[in-house]
Parts: sequence; C-alpha cells; structure tokens
Amino acid sequence: MVNEAFLKSWPYRIQAITAALLQLAILVLVVILLIKGFWLSAFAGSVIFVLTFVPAMFEQQLSVHLPIEFTLLTTVFLYASFALGEVNDFYSRFWWWDLMLHSLSSLTIGIMGFLAIYVFHMTNGVQIAPIYIASMTFCLTVTMGTLWELFEFSMDWFFQLTMQKSGLIDTMTDLIVNLIGALVAAVLGYLYVKNGDSLIVDRLMNYFVDKNPKFFHRSMIK
Repeated sequence: MVNEAFLKSWPYRIQAITAALLQLAILVLVVILLIKGFWLSAFAGSVIFVLTFVPAMFEQQLSVHLPIEFTLLTTVFLYASFALGEVNDFYSRFWWWDLMLHSLSSLTIGIMGFLAIYVFHMTNGVQIAPIYIASMTFCLTVTMGTLWELFEFSMDWFFQLTMQKSGLIDTMTDLIVNLIGALVAAVLGYLYVKNGDSLIVDRLMNYFVDKNPKFFHRSMIK
C-alpha cells in the first residue's frame, strides 16, 4: 500500500524537482556559453540563474515557507525568457512568446504580492478594506513589472543584448500585459478577502497558514 504522506507530498516533490532541473539547465547553458566565448550572454545567464533563487532568499530572510508554485513559476519564467526566448530565439519564432511570459509573471508576482500584504494585514491586526488590499496588490505588481522592463533595458543598453526586441513597442506592450495581470491578481485578492473564496488564492493561503503557524492561528483565516 502506498504511503499516504507520500501521496500528499508527491505534487510538491515533482514541482521542486522540476524547478531544480530548470535551474541546472540554466547553469549548464551558462557554462556552454562561456566555453564558446559568448561572454555577454553568459553574464546575462548568470544573472538569470541567481534570480531563480529569489523565492528561496525571500524564505530565508523572512523565515517563512512559500508555496512551491512560486519557486517553480519563477524558474519557468526565467528559463523560458533566457534559455528559450534569448538563446533559442523563441521571441522571434513565436510572436506570442513574450506576451505569454509577461502574463504568467505578472499574475504570479501579483499573487505573491497579495499574499505578503494579506499576511501583514492578518498578523498585525491592521484593519484594511478589501479594496485597499486589492489596490496595493495592483500597485506592487505594476511596480515589479516596470522594474523588469528596466532590467531588460539595462541588459540591452550595457551588454548589447536584444531583450526589448522592437524597443518602445515591445516595452509598452509588456507594460500593458503586466497591467492586465496585475488587475487579475488584484481582483482575485479582493474576492478572497471579501468572500473567502478565490480560485487558487485560497489554496495558496491554506498552504501558507499550515506551513507558517507562528504567524497566525488557523481561526484567523477565512
């Protein structure tokens, strides 16, 4: 008979292994680029590799446990952006590639932002209306999307890469997609705070509460 604990944890294990394999793939690609003498691309890949550990750094600095989905989606986005988009030229081969990645990243960042804001709201006893929590989620997501565009611009400007592709049009399109993703995340957050039910948000919140009991009691969560 299959162990019940294993059955409960196998989705986590699969996602963790997938994220680790993608990180390894990025590292291998960086080594290959170094061997071939593509120094600038290798440097950009090294930065991307470090960014895949942002969720882990966040967990360590704040002593919290994040849902594995955040690590997986962050790694998938960075791998798809650099290894597939840049190195294998998926941005040029598939017109929708950049839009898909920015939609995924903005929604992920938005949900992470909502999680941080809502936890602060619950653990500090600060009374914040659902609309204001949604607004902060929206603003945080738009800010992070803008910072990513600045990162792309910096890579292109200083290292002669082509992350922005068509320049202004690409940047504005990405910002619009980021805004839409931020709006979706804000609406999901609003519905959760208002009604206690918001598709994937409630599952992520339940996981966060279970893994971080020191922050609050189960009764504090809807």
